[in-house]
Order: sequence, then C-alpha cells, then structure tokens
Amino acid sequence: MSLIEVKGISKTYGTRKIFDSLSFSVESGGILIVEGQSGRGKTTLLHIMAGLDEPDEGTVIINGTDIFRLSENQRAKFRLEKIGIVFQQINLIEDLNVMENIALPLKLAGKRWKERVDELLKYMKIEDLKYQMPSALSGGEMQRCAIARAIANSPAIVIADEPTSNLDDENTRNIGDLFLKINRELGTTIVVATHDPRIHYITKNVLSLERGVDE
Repeated sequence: MSLIEVKGISKTYGTRKIFDSLSFSVESGGILIVEGQSGRGKTTLLHIMAGLDEPDEGTVIINGTDIFRLSENQRAKFRLEKIGIVFQQINLIEDLNVMENIALPLKLAGKRWKERVDELLKYMKIEDLKYQMPSALSGGEMQRCAIARAIANSPAIVIADEPTSNLDDENTRNIGDLFLKINRELGTTIVVATHDPRIHYITKNVLSLERGVDE
C-alpha cells in the first residue's frame, strides 16, 4: 500500500522549470532514494513532500491526507506528528545541548520527553553525548542527533536531505546502517535525497531526477 503519493507536481522558479507533472509513490515501510546532482531539485522535492513548500500544480497525499488541502497550521501539526526531517544543514540549535535538541519536537507536541529522549540516546548509541553542545560534536555525531530528533515523535516517514554528503566512508556506512535499522525495526518509511553513491546500498528503489536546473 502506498503511504506517499506524489501526483503530477510541477514547480517553476522564475523561468526555471524544476518539475513538470512529476508523479511517483512510496510504499508503506519502504525506502526510496532520490538521486541527482546539485541543482536538480532534490531539496525542493523533499520540501514539497514535507509540506514546507507548495507545488505550482499537483499534490502530495500521505496516508490518504492531501496535505495541500490543509491550512498552514494544520500542515505544521501534521508534519510534527507524521514526518521527521533531517535537513541538509542539520539545523541543530547551537544554544541547546544534545538532549534538548532531541526533546524539542516532543515538547512542541506536548509530550512527556525525558524517558523518550533517554531511549533515543541509547538507540542511537550517543548516551555519552547527552549534555554536549552541537559545536563539540563530530559530523557523524551531529547526524545521529539530528536523526534522533527526526524520529522523536515516532513519525511514519523520515525525509533526509543529503545526510552523508560531508561524512567519511565509515560514518556514511554507519548512517546508512542506521536508516536500515530504523526502517526494519520501527517500520519507518525512509526517503533520502542524495548524490552520494555510497548510500545506495540501502535500497534498490531509486528515483532519478534527470532534468537539471541552471544554477
């Protein structure tokens, strides 16, 4: 059964057409890689799938909900509950420690957070980083913290934008294995946008964005 249905989306910035009637689906519990070099619209596509950006035409249906029929506030609530996002720039809050960063979506959802954060720290094998500030973390540690934050509310979907682009081979493998673990153990549907072939081993399902965009 399809959890995500992207239906005929088109998007243009100025005179640049990024997508033209793009359609695809992602099965519940599946993993999809969106591949393409820089400028091919990977980030834009992820933002549309998460409801952070709107297409000019078409829509995205997640578990039967047309997200662009929701108001902005409704969409933000839907995203908080159903979609975990790992941003390309990671976006950890510098003034908060690891525990506080992971707790943030739980607090926004009005949930009790201390026990859940401890559970996530253990799951990610970063218990010893609980009180560390983001500036003290390595690239791999920052990514683990960001993924923990993304799955804090047990979303049905995790969307990750170039999660391995700045990592060495060992950490790339660790992050790929972590996505597989989350997918297999938690049943989370994973969508990863990347131009990094090292991460392709996690799935055979690949959407290639052929249309380039002038930078």
